[in-house]
Amino acid sequence: MRVLGTAVLSLALVGALLWLAPPAQVIDSIGDMNPVWLLAAVGFELGSCLSYVVVFRRFFPEPPRPVSRQVAWISMGAGAVLPGGNFSSAATTGWLLRNHGIGAARLVERCGALLCLLTLLGFFVNGVAGALLLVGIGHGPHDLAHSGIPILVSLSVIGFALAAMIMGRRHHARAPAAARSVAASLHGAWEAMLVPDWRMLGAAGFLCLDMAALWAACRATGHPLGALALAVAYFIGYLATMIPMPAGIGVLDSGLAGALVLYGFSPAASVGAVLVYHAISVWIPGLGGLVAWLPTRGRVAANVAAAPPPRRSRSRVGCQPLTIPPGDGEA
Repeated sequence: MRVLGTAVLSLALVGALLWLAPPAQVIDSIGDMNPVWLLAAVGFELGSCLSYVVVFRRFFPEPPRPVSRQVAWISMGAGAVLPGGNFSSAATTGWLLRNHGIGAARLVERCGALLCLLTLLGFFVNGVAGALLLVGIGHGPHDLAHSGIPILVSLSVIGFALAAMIMGRRHHARAPAAARSVAASLHGAWEAMLVPDWRMLGAAGFLCLDMAALWAACRATGHPLGALALAVAYFIGYLATMIPMPAGIGVLDSGLAGALVLYGFSPAASVGAVLVYHAISVWIPGLGGLVAWLPTRGRVAANVAAAPPPRRSRSRVGCQPLTIPPGDGEA
C-alpha cells in the first residue's frame, strides 16, 4: 500500500506540473537558459555545501577534521537523496559518529541542535522577507495575504520552539524522554547562536547560498524575480518536502514551482528553473556524499578480511555496518 500510495502521489505531482506549464514551453525555457547563470547556480550550490561542512564542525568538534568533513558530506548526500531532507541528514550523522566518544545522549542532542538551528533559521529568514515585503520593500507582492501569512507562520513556529525549550527546562524531570530530547536540542541551538563562533556563518551560508542557486536558475530563464519574493517562495516550496519522497522528486518540484508562480514568476520559467535547480541541489551534495562514502567501503572490506574467523561454526554472518574509525585521517 505504501508503494502504491507513493506511485499515486508521484503521478498526481507530475500531473500538477504538466497542468502548471505545458512540457513544450518548459523545454523551450530550459533550452534558452543563460549558461553563465547556470554556472553561477552550480557555484552557489557548491558554496552552500561547503558552508554546511563549516557549521557541522561547530557542533561536532571531537572527530579529526578529515573525518568531520567526510561525515558532513555523507550526511548532506543522505539529506539530498533520502526522504526527510535535513531529518535524514541528522539521522545519518548520528549513525556515523556513534563510535567517536561523544556519547549517545549528547550525540542525539547535537544532531537535533543542528537540525533545529537550520530549520528555525529558515523560518526566521522567511519571516524577515515577509516583513520587508509587507512594508513595501523589494519587488514582489506586498499585500497581506502574500506577506502577512509567512510572518504569522514564522512567528508561530519560532514562538512554539522557544516555549517548548523553556517548558522543557522548567519541567525537565517530569517530561517524557522525547520531550526532554527536543528541549535539549532547542537549547543547544539557542546556545550555539549566543556563543560567538565564526563557524556559525556556515549556517547562514548553507541556507542563503542554496536560495542563491535557485535565484540564479530563475535569472537564467531571463525572467526577473525579487530576492525577497523568492525567499518566501523558497520556504513555502520546501515545506512540501515534509511529504516523504526520495530526493523530494515531484514534491519539491511542484511545491517550489507553484510557490514561484504564486509570487509572480512565469509558469513555464518556474517549472524550468525549479527542475534545473533541483537537479543541481541533488547532484552536487549527492556526488560529494558518494565520493566521501566510497573510501569507507574499502576500510570495511579490509576490516572484514582481517577479522579472525568465528569460533562457532553455527554463528550467524551479519552485515558489517558502515563505521568511520575515530582515528581515521590523523597523521
